[in-house]
Amino acid sequence: MYKKLAKLSEVKEGLIKVVDTKYASIGITKIGEKIVAFEDVCTHDGEAISHGKIESGCIICPRHFAKFELSSGKALCMPATEDLTTYQTRISGEDIEVEIED
Repeated sequence: MYKKLAKLSEVKEGLIKVVDTKYASIGITKIGEKIVAFEDVCTHDGEAISHGKIESGCIICPRHFAKFELSSGKALCMPATEDLTTYQTRISGEDIEVEIED
């Protein structure tokens, strides 16, 4: 089920908006013209990844420098071996909707 989690005006390229839901904290950002959403947890250490650096469509964990592709969640380098959980997004007017459990 898609849920409204943010407004388009709240999400900027290179910055992450974190929204706490019933099940998870979800990071939302803009990569070019695409809006991406991911669980705000580094799969290597279980801590928030939203304070990491975004570059070339990837996020780098601020603690141990694990790198993930934001559009797919794919873990690209050690120490992470497990991909990030990503979520489908869609735009409805000025709202960003993310497909999450109800």
